[in-house]
Amino acid sequence: MARIILIGAGILAGIVLVAALAALMIARSLFAEPGVERLIDLRGELGEAGLLFVFAHPDDEITSNALMARGVAEGVPVHLFTATRGEAGTQYPPVVDQPHLGIVREAEARKHGFALGVASHTVLDLGDGQLRSRPFDQLVERVAAEIERTRPSAVITFHPESAISLHPDHMAIGEATRQAVETLDQDAPRLVYVLAPRPGLRRFGGERGRLIADIQPDPDFAVPSPSRDKQRAWRIHESQSRYLQATYGIGPRVMYALWTREYYAFADATD
Repeated sequence: MARIILIGAGILAGIVLVAALAALMIARSLFAEPGVERLIDLRGELGEAGLLFVFAHPDDEITSNALMARGVAEGVPVHLFTATRGEAGTQYPPVVDQPHLGIVREAEARKHGFALGVASHTVLDLGDGQLRSRPFDQLVERVAAEIERTRPSAVITFHPESAISLHPDHMAIGEATRQAVETLDQDAPRLVYVLAPRPGLRRFGGERGRLIADIQPDPDFAVPSPSRDKQRAWRIHESQSRYLQATYGIGPRVMYALWTREYYAFADATD
């Protein structure tokens, strides 16, 4: 009888495990772009001269930290450019007097870049929430100067029209990067846009998410995104560490158990 009970318990445990795995796969499918190939040959697709990531705020780089880590691991120089110090952001949770938030968020971004092993990190003070109000040609010049300094073979930024969240600063830095690359003509690096998974946007992003998903281009490749690296990034960005809970009601541990890939599109394929 005891043996029968043990066998039955083992069968039940197996059924529960299979059901849990099936539930996890179904949940992950809600954040996955079907049919997108994994990036196999980073040097072949993005070149070996280096990668330059151009973003608006501290913590924006979390959207691409798996690709950044991949470049570092393969010996490709990785450079990070952050246009503002994030001083106008909301604190999740509060960690400092608001007038000093820019100091803290810049430090968080630099700490994250150091943890990833970036070759250089430029942080400017162009005004959080003010990139669209700045003279656009000056913003283009700032990005072009960073491209000239780092000489990358690929530049990664936000898709200018959708910008992952339709944030005006994201859109401005994405458009400025596109213009900066276009001015270089034959010497231009390849331009790549970081995207959000459209199934997740449509299911969990409300009307805004559906609009972003409709505007985004089709992704050309995906990069596996280890949950531990995403969770570490949010811990480093302490002033924003509860942002996901506050915005989506889901913490990083759950979010990145489901959202397991970063998605990217080549700009020349979207024109």
